[in-house]
Amino acid sequence: MKTSIIISGQISGNLTLHNAISTFESETKKLNFNNYEIIFPTKGKAVKALSEAFQTLKNDEVDYYKQGGISYQRGSSLSYDASNARIND
Repeated sequence: MKTSIIISGQISGNLTLHNAISTFESETKKLNFNNYEIIFPTKGKAVKALSEAFQTLKNDEVDYYKQGGISYQRGSSLSYDASNARIND
């Protein structure tokens, strides 16, 4: 069953999240105000992409992560600054 990740919030944070999420085997749609929808063939692939994006951001932005600028809810959402990437079933 297809599952999408919706990225919304501030422009720069949206771009950071979009760049961190692997879009292999997915379709990306650009929405209004630099928001994105990334459609995956299965929920498992969407969850894996979100988890890998969290690890990438955590490793690339160590200081920002320690300050609490990055948060992750497994299988649900990833936040970076004022932007949010959430799984939409």
